[in-house]
Amino acid sequence: MGSATASLFRTLSNAKLKLLLVFLAITAILLLTLNSPSLSKNILPEAKEELVDEKDYWTWETRTQFRNPAGNDTSNLNETTCDSFPSEILPRIQIVLKTSATENPKRVDSHMASVTRCISNLLVVSDKETELHGHRVYNILEDLPPSAREKIPEFEAYNKFQRNESEIDGAAGWKLDRFKFLPMVERAKKMNPSAEWYVFLETDTYIVWDNLFRLLEQFDPSSPLYMGSPAPGRGIGEGKVNWFAYGGSGFVLSRAAVDTLVARKTGRLGEYIGPSLSEQYMQIVTDDCCGDSVLGFALYEKGITLSGMWPMFNAHPLDSIPFGNDDHWCQPAISMHKSQLSDMVALADWEDNRDRTVCTIHWSARNALTDIRQKPLLYADLVDYHHLGNLPERKGWDNGAWGGVIEQPDTLPQHQSLEACRQACHNKDWCMTYTYDAAGACVFVSSLRLGAPSKLELADQFTAGWDNAKIQQWRANNTCETPMWVKPSLTRIF
Repeated sequence: MGSATASLFRTLSNAKLKLLLVFLAITAILLLTLNSPSLSKNILPEAKEELVDEKDYWTWETRTQFRNPAGNDTSNLNETTCDSFPSEILPRIQIVLKTSATENPKRVDSHMASVTRCISNLLVVSDKETELHGHRVYNILEDLPPSAREKIPEFEAYNKFQRNESEIDGAAGWKLDRFKFLPMVERAKKMNPSAEWYVFLETDTYIVWDNLFRLLEQFDPSSPLYMGSPAPGRGIGEGKVNWFAYGGSGFVLSRAAVDTLVARKTGRLGEYIGPSLSEQYMQIVTDDCCGDSVLGFALYEKGITLSGMWPMFNAHPLDSIPFGNDDHWCQPAISMHKSQLSDMVALADWEDNRDRTVCTIHWSARNALTDIRQKPLLYADLVDYHHLGNLPERKGWDNGAWGGVIEQPDTLPQHQSLEACRQACHNKDWCMTYTYDAAGACVFVSSLRLGAPSKLELADQFTAGWDNAKIQQWRANNTCETPMWVKPSLTRIF
């Protein structure tokens, strides 16, 4: 009896050992396959992601480079703001602002009083030499060959700018805008050749500098990187298009990317024998509508593809961000486009008075441990700027212009009155905001969207509201444990 039991035990043990060896062998093969370029190239990307459960974002622990002004005297906000700004990193990060002689002066003033107010070495480029708020404005189009400019009809307006002729409409400036992208990259390199990063923005671009600086700290500028919000551009054959970084959302080039882009052939004595970047693509820019698209195409032709960082780089203005969806909650906000002028200044002030660190206390059996973490500005935090969850109804307001749902048929009760529209939204778990059009339409929105004033002629007809209790509850149930720094993607797009 005893020998039989021992024999059975050895048989079972050998079987378990064999199973263990088979499991370890399979695991080793999978790991080798996933980490070997030669072996993994035949595995579908979806299969790889399923095997390793790869996320679409990083959860970096980043640090702010700002000096926190919390508790300081804010009687002179600009002084306090720029005292806390990390100006010491600006030699490494060259910031370039593109504008025009036909730009709305109020927009330029608002931008330079908010977004770029602390950028001491700001490079401002335009189509006419001038000065703005203590910064020299460079006529970037003078870098283009005169012989080329003479052949392009749009440069008739440019010549008028130089002669200070009046009555030049904004459309003329817009048509010239596409010619600025390539020479502004070349000029930025000349002005600051040792910079690690080159950041390009427009006068309707809002940048959260703290988050941008945190992002750039995670990357190597000696790698050819091109970051921004993806937009479809020029065709590259076989029905495919090249993706470029939308200029209105701002974009970033690493030192290696700029060096590759502006490189020119030289002769035996070191003289340039190849054309400049702007000259190489002059005809393509002339035939295209958009300079940011041509810039992306030039980078593509030199082997540099876009790292799409949407929604961190965003084409939404502040008032139309759909807070609470999968893309606009725990992700850090880096840029926004075409926000209201009043928001440009107010958000910069709000942001600079925000504590960029978070102090949490963990209690153990013996004592309390204090953990101070650096907190980037998430989309979830921007809800506090809007006061979403504490807003009264607003007449002459529309929060349903983006993503609004009008249920059919138009004879449903909610389309008959503001009161019925409000109640119908309250009765739907997914409805967070509503807009009632007195012409007979109730619009529901599932995201936490602020919206904007309705068209002036419809001010008496539109009323918008928010289900505050539902918004507060949703926020309480959806806190962000970690920031979601999105990985580059050309399928995750605006």
